Amino acid sequence: MSIKIKLLLILLLALLIRCWNINTLPSLNPDEAALGYNAYSLLKTGLDEHGVPWPIHFKSFGDYKPGGYVYLSLPFIKIFGLTPLAIRLPNLIFSVLTIFILYRLVLILTLDFRLSLLSSFVLTLSPWHIHFSRGAWESNTALFFILLGVYWFYSFAINLPAVRHGHKSYFLYLFPLPLVVSLYTYHSARIIVPVLFLILFFIHKSFFLNHKSKFLVSLLIAFFLTLPVFISFLKSGGTTRFSGIGMFSDTGPLSRSEELLNQHPGFTYLDRVIHNKRVLYFLSWGQKYLSHFDLNFLFLKGDEVPRSKNPDLGLLYLFELPLLLLGVYNLSKSKQKQLKQLTFSLLLISPLASSLTFQAPSALRSLPLTIPLTILVAYGFLSFKRPRLLIFLYLISFIYFADSYFIHAPKRYSFAWNTGFREIIPFVESQKPNYQNIFFTNHYDQPYILYLFFSKYPPRLLQSQIKLTPPDSFGFSTVSKIDNITFSIPDLIPPGSLVVDASDFQISSQSFKLYVK
Repeated sequence: MSIKIKLLLILLLALLIRCWNINTLPSLNPDEAALGYNAYSLLKTGLDEHGVPWPIHFKSFGDYKPGGYVYLSLPFIKIFGLTPLAIRLPNLIFSVLTIFILYRLVLILTLDFRLSLLSSFVLTLSPWHIHFSRGAWESNTALFFILLGVYWFYSFAINLPAVRHGHKSYFLYLFPLPLVVSLYTYHSARIIVPVLFLILFFIHKSFFLNHKSKFLVSLLIAFFLTLPVFISFLKSGGTTRFSGIGMFSDTGPLSRSEELLNQHPGFTYLDRVIHNKRVLYFLSWGQKYLSHFDLNFLFLKGDEVPRSKNPDLGLLYLFELPLLLLGVYNLSKSKQKQLKQLTFSLLLISPLASSLTFQAPSALRSLPLTIPLTILVAYGFLSFKRPRLLIFLYLISFIYFADSYFIHAPKRYSFAWNTGFREIIPFVESQKPNYQNIFFTNHYDQPYILYLFFSKYPPRLLQSQIKLTPPDSFGFSTVSKIDNITFSIPDLIPPGSLVVDASDFQISSQSFKLYVK
């Protein structure tokens, strides 16, 4: 079987796994609904849900989402309408393209077709990558653009004979462009990409200096294209959002500093230095950073956030652990210098953005870690002497993962997956004329945006009445009322009101219960 046929089969398998039943599973979450509804609002009115024309950052719930994914989804919502499938299609497509670009990148770095195919195969079956491919996850889309930028750089750097003859020189001009797009797509890329850019520069310093004119032009293009996103971030309230989720929002190290100082009878200047809050925050950051390499996180338990995990599974298959260790050992001794430098650099920088937040380790924010881990596992696979056994283990492990993801996760994490909104919203919408007041539970996250999405609420009507509540401690706000629907249930309910309350899915197999007061 030819290399091209094998690659095509891998990509078709990746597409099948990622698109099966994607319109309904998982249930649409509020972030996806916000991305979709704002794209819908732009198509209908040229304004976002808050009445802002074509923003770079979308205010949404007060979290100021980067606008890249919203704009990428516009043609899909235009064609397919406001549906879960339409908002998820861009990420689905980019996730499969990520597998293809990884194949091309490993091939251009090593000229090893087998290692390239194995890398694409491992990523195809990766529980971590599959999970964030099946949904409108901006982090996964940003990962594609980061990888594409790296691939374009090496397409120029490694093909110097072709460049000298006038071919592929455009890659050096273009390679920053996908990296810039990633900055418009997901917050974490704004930490990872500049560090990655600096690492590429220092690793290939002589190469950049030998092509100064082309490099400076590409750098200037990237600078001017990046400028709007940072100006918008500073002006739109993005810094407020970061202060809500950043590591300094965790007051634990500050309290610990005071506690330790109070244990000294009469603390001295040296005591203040030793128990300085900055030192404790640095130690806290170090713990968060290293937690991304914790074996429990990677192989056994995964993320603590239910929306980002699968029941009783890690982010990688457990049998991949020896392959990973073997890959680290073999690659560190390998003469494939460029693959070694890039893989270990990505391994070190991928958790940076996640470690700067209070909630770490995070499978979502550290998603770029899938790339170096995939390469290392594939490298270990390459030197394993019983490949058929590994194929069998992948088959068994994938079946176990599929059972966990498709069968058990929707039941165990029904609350986190917002199960039931798709079915209840059309009924609530049909009852609006029949009741003066409808009270909808706020037990679930941001119910208003799911109502807007599934009812296809006219954006013009929303823009004339939308009002966010004051932000909470994490910087999030919500909308408490639209028309005669109040998204909370008061203690005193007016007679004749329709109430949509939360129900325990584990007991009743229903997310909601309805009654008239």
